[in-house]
Amino acid sequence: MYLVWAGVRKMINAKQTVGEIATRQPSTIEMFEQLGIQYCCRGDETLETSCGYLGLPLNGVLSELNRVASAKSTAKAPWADPILETLMGNLLRTRRGLVQQDLPRIQQLAHTVSSCHLREHSNAIHLAYLSATLAHEVTSHFAEEAQTLFPKIRGLELAYVGSSSVTVHLDGVRKDLEHMTHEHGEVGDLLSRIEDATENYNATASTCSSYREICEKLKGIDGEIRQEVHLENNVLFDRALQISGALHG
Repeated sequence: MYLVWAGVRKMINAKQTVGEIATRQPSTIEMFEQLGIQYCCRGDETLETSCGYLGLPLNGVLSELNRVASAKSTAKAPWADPILETLMGNLLRTRRGLVQQDLPRIQQLAHTVSSCHLREHSNAIHLAYLSATLAHEVTSHFAEEAQTLFPKIRGLELAYVGSSSVTVHLDGVRKDLEHMTHEHGEVGDLLSRIEDATENYNATASTCSSYREICEKLKGIDGEIRQEVHLENNVLFDRALQISGALHG
């Protein structure tokens, strides 16, 4: 009934944030997703707060989380490498398929669904709008991170290890992190609205191939995007803020 993080054993408790729990023990993520606990966009909420908001039995959830953590207590998180450059490189590689294939395809399907399927689905235009908005917002967000934020974090890390003499504007980095975290929340809300509009991505509710495909695509990228947000909010950004504090206080 313990977590393993950097060689330290620690029981999960109700006062821990859900983001911390998911980061320390990735085996709990599947359970969070099943329960509807948003460990990514609302990772700063405590387990107690999340359970209260969702009407979940805290003691039961806590017991099951500890059981899951105990069963896989030796599992190493894929983001356990403390080097931020490595984590950012992994993020850029894993999102390549999203940017180059999945999101453009969703934009195409959104246009088709809005044009052809109003009779069968009264919310077709609404779903198409939400889907196209998601594709646009996520693509723009990823580009801004790659071109602006990640280079700043890279510079922050180099300054921390003494490998760069370039002046790092810490206030600017912190503001960028706050801005990106806010955008993550907006994307999370958008995903929740899409999930509601599709009745939990129910592809079987239609005989239309385009509608079924967009539901399946959206369900797949929902998990991928939430995982990206988790890695950024609860791992990358948190570590960057720690380095920022060590450099400047």
